[in-house]
Amino acid sequence: MKKTAESFLREHNMYYGQMPFEDLVKMYLEEMEAGLRGEPSSLLMLPSFIRSDEEPARGESVLVLDAGGTNLRAGRIHFDETGKPVVEVLKKRWMPGTGGVEVDADEMYREMARFALDCVGECRRACISFSYACESRPDGDGIILNLCKELRVRNAEGTAVCASLEKALKELGAPGRRSWRVVNDAVGSMLGGMAEADRSRYADYIGFILGTGTNACCTVPSEQITKNPQAAAMGGEMIVNMESGCFTRMLRGTVDLALDSESAIPGDHQAEKMISGSYYRQVLGRTLELAAREGALSSGVSERLKVLRITSALVDAFCLEPHGDNPIARALGSREDRDFGAAVNDALLERAARVAAACLCAVIEKRGLPRGSRVGVCADGTMLRLNPVLRPKMEAYLDGYALEKLGVKAEFLFAEDATLLGSAWAGLLA
Repeated sequence: MKKTAESFLREHNMYYGQMPFEDLVKMYLEEMEAGLRGEPSSLLMLPSFIRSDEEPARGESVLVLDAGGTNLRAGRIHFDETGKPVVEVLKKRWMPGTGGVEVDADEMYREMARFALDCVGECRRACISFSYACESRPDGDGIILNLCKELRVRNAEGTAVCASLEKALKELGAPGRRSWRVVNDAVGSMLGGMAEADRSRYADYIGFILGTGTNACCTVPSEQITKNPQAAAMGGEMIVNMESGCFTRMLRGTVDLALDSESAIPGDHQAEKMISGSYYRQVLGRTLELAAREGALSSGVSERLKVLRITSALVDAFCLEPHGDNPIARALGSREDRDFGAAVNDALLERAARVAAACLCAVIEKRGLPRGSRVGVCADGTMLRLNPVLRPKMEAYLDGYALEKLGVKAEFLFAEDATLLGSAWAGLLA
């Protein structure tokens, strides 16, 4: 008798039920507290030096860039007299260092500056949303800690993002000089969501990205950031970049460990390598190949899967129609094998939803909001937007824990071009 999907996944430590949800929430909370104190933690809890009660200037244009896991965007934005963002110009291209083409850091900055050059106009302020681990400084610049999501850029670690971009713009002939700020993409998503939201409706906000990569940000009292005296002394409440994709305390299985060992940065961004779009498609493909090798799927399936390049779009199509005319279903072949593959995919997505939702629930619990409050999860990312089952699974966890246990309703908020709008917000702060 062939194995069930659950028994197969349990044998390889990849079944979601092997990670009790409340235990995950507790571990996220422990890592958050340790990260704020500067103690060993897989959550970096990097201060943004942006207070959550600050408002952007109105009527002034700002140059914005969004360096994402796949795409680079540039534009020019201002806020009108009512405080609503107005996009003046917007353009998009591939991020330098993607598509298997390696560049060095100087070339990355030069390409980014060249792409943004015709958006500069008369802007004297600029901000970049940066999707990679970057330590913000009080002066607004940020130092790259590492580049994940399989971006291939040499010698980027330790470089100052804003100073490097301004230098490249000046070398390309950009007039004047700009005052820069760098924000993490989760911070940008949070501020962008706030810019579009009815702020009278929500007691708090969380920034959350689940696309090519994943990350979250939250607000904490500045005095709790004891690892950074400058941040702690700012007073009020500060937005903190959690770098939640680096979380390590979930159970990892056979495929997770193999995929991590072969990645560009083994051991780093462990949660991201389980749940984000850049990696989930590989997790699914490798898990199905492993099942075929172990006889849980029919002979011939393994060879068909090996030649199939699984993309996020193919995963989405398989979610919708596991017995339909789509490449993953065709590779699996028989109805029995498709049923098994669909059960594996559903369980792995349940696992991803559990890891992601536990992070959000930990933030909500730490905030200690009154019962009856609402939290806006300012979200972005193709995995979250396009996968047909992941977000509903996450919402079920949020309702089951945050709402039923804590009395706080969490709602996903999606703003168009959220990270760019958030970059404009951050770039126009005093």
